[in-house]
Amino acid sequence: MTLRLGPFKSHLFFHPDHIEALLARNSQSFIRFKKLTKVVRQWNGNSLLVEEGDGWRVRRRKVLPAFQTRRLPAYGKAAVLEAEQLCRSMRGAHVSDTLSFDTDAVMAKLTLDIATRTLFGAPPRKNGFEIERAIQILSDTAFSESTSPVSLPDWLPFKRKRQKRWAMQVMDDLVSGLVRAGIDRQEGANSTDLLGSLIEHHQGDFTEIRDDVMSLLIAGHETSGALLSWFFACLAVFPDCLTSVLGELRQVLGGTSPTPEALSDLPILRATINETLRLYPPAYTLFLREAVEPVDINGVNLARGELAQIVPYTTHRDPRFFPDPDNFDPTRFLKEPTWPQFSYLPFGAGPRVCIGQNFGLMESCLVAATILQRMSPLPMKSIPTPSAKFSLRPSGGLEMNWRLV
Repeated sequence: MTLRLGPFKSHLFFHPDHIEALLARNSQSFIRFKKLTKVVRQWNGNSLLVEEGDGWRVRRRKVLPAFQTRRLPAYGKAAVLEAEQLCRSMRGAHVSDTLSFDTDAVMAKLTLDIATRTLFGAPPRKNGFEIERAIQILSDTAFSESTSPVSLPDWLPFKRKRQKRWAMQVMDDLVSGLVRAGIDRQEGANSTDLLGSLIEHHQGDFTEIRDDVMSLLIAGHETSGALLSWFFACLAVFPDCLTSVLGELRQVLGGTSPTPEALSDLPILRATINETLRLYPPAYTLFLREAVEPVDINGVNLARGELAQIVPYTTHRDPRFFPDPDNFDPTRFLKEPTWPQFSYLPFGAGPRVCIGQNFGLMESCLVAATILQRMSPLPMKSIPTPSAKFSLRPSGGLEMNWRLV
């Protein structure tokens, strides 16, 4: 499928064969869309998200140790502690055993607190909701500025420009302050948090560390929060799935806290998370690619400068690969996959697959299990309408009713 985005000719690819050719076999023929990277670079700097070529390879080698398997248990423990604290605060703030709140906003704040803990080894910020609002403004800015045919200067006295400047300042104050504190402690080699690993492998270079931390903080918490929101919404709409997950948690964990090691004994929970990612992937569309040379993508010829786009939201719902694709059915992930390799890609694929996917999946499973041991979503009539911004979020928030258990 081909369409025009202003002066750009863009090709949309939905078949796994085309996706494999684009993301893996011919990945060297593409860079990320320069207009979008220019926008994101305003606050992310030269981070792993926007770097290309040798610069990207060098930076990835430095960031990768932060996500080594040996580090995940400490990250997982932090995620569980924050989820437990959330549930205690919810219980303390309500006298009845039922409560109602915007689950999307609460999950976004929770995953921000987890990111702060795992990134910096620091307690949640007192201005957490202000930080979350700043991140949402920057996400909306990335979407609007990258899709707008005209780029307006930031000094203009418009509300959106004022909000952008404020959000960039809030995030720079947060990240720069915590990075400086981490460098001053000089704990890079011994620290178990992600910041310590980045200090070590970036050899204390403030700008390099700051840029990658900013990128990981925004992207990581944004997608994890959205995934948890959709997961709980699906359980509220499909009570049989909720019953299956709760039964597994009782049988395997009893009243004990979940651990990364216990996740292998929770296949129903993991399958339900995976099915949520299939129908409601936070990364509903992958970063636009721009051809740097003429390239043949399985018979589709792209000229230099043309764009290529992959939309997992659509491919995940293709009946050629997923029978009864619109049905929420976690059991499809309890069997051997029947779908082609590049038809399910909630974290992307190829050399630029999400570097934090194992952490993100572990975090989501642990947080989901911790919350469901203490609170259960009450029935909801339908899934909220998705809002396609920088990530896929429930339109207008996600007001849900819960029962304390």
